[in-house]
Amino acid sequence: MKIMIAVDSSSDLHEGMDCAPNVSLAIVPLTLQVDGMSFVDEPGMDVRVMMDTMRASSGATGSSCPSPAAWAKVFESADWTFAVTISAGLSGSYNSAMTARDLVMDEYPDKKIAVINSCATSGQMILLAQKINELIAQGLSFEEIIHQAEDYNQTLHIYYTLCSFDNLAKAGRMPKIVGVLAKKLGMRLIGTSDHGRIAIAHKCRGERNTLLTLVKDMKADCDLSTRHVVITHCFNLKLALTLQNLLEAQAPGVRVTILPTHGLTSYYAEEQGMIICY
Repeated sequence: MKIMIAVDSSSDLHEGMDCAPNVSLAIVPLTLQVDGMSFVDEPGMDVRVMMDTMRASSGATGSSCPSPAAWAKVFESADWTFAVTISAGLSGSYNSAMTARDLVMDEYPDKKIAVINSCATSGQMILLAQKINELIAQGLSFEEIIHQAEDYNQTLHIYYTLCSFDNLAKAGRMPKIVGVLAKKLGMRLIGTSDHGRIAIAHKCRGERNTLLTLVKDMKADCDLSTRHVVITHCFNLKLALTLQNLLEAQAPGVRVTILPTHGLTSYYAEEQGMIICY
């Protein structure tokens, strides 16, 4: 039996994942449009070129979710598929995957396809995909894997800290006035998820104050010493490593993974942005 874990490219899983026997990983790409150019968010896309093109452009920019046909191609290739998408509150990827699921199951009724709305992006999708992989390795039924994966997703947390907010504001993901004022005052925002939509938690001055505030919130959420923290960053490895050091000092036993953001998440996090999931 062939089993597939499928994620859209906002997961930042472009470096792959160690999968259980008979399990494969598929990444279904979103697309970025910058001044008439299209950047398909797939392994091998040069994020630096995309960011430089975006910075130099005064034209329109945007993103588009995978088509139902792109999801359907993946679903048709496996007996069981567990698809994880970016928050349905931020993108049409979930709805596109659900449309594909219905179309494929109409033609292949013996296939089993689950589509899970992560209610987040980036590292939370990575943690969820890894959990699904572990559950598959345990030999659980399709239905039990879905049940446990969705329960696990409810225990996860996401924060992000940004110093530029232009693309979030342009896309209607954040009130423009918040982004303008924060940028003018030289502030970093700490945001989180409110039922899959972006919510502002803090406005901070300076990187150290931002990180200390972030760690305080994280420790209030759960026992970090038992958690796997995934930090994704947009060309800001120094800040990610500083956060890792703070976490390891204050929560011995915490496991930290640092990865670069890829196309979609780099587009919205922008230069120096960071996303933290655990």
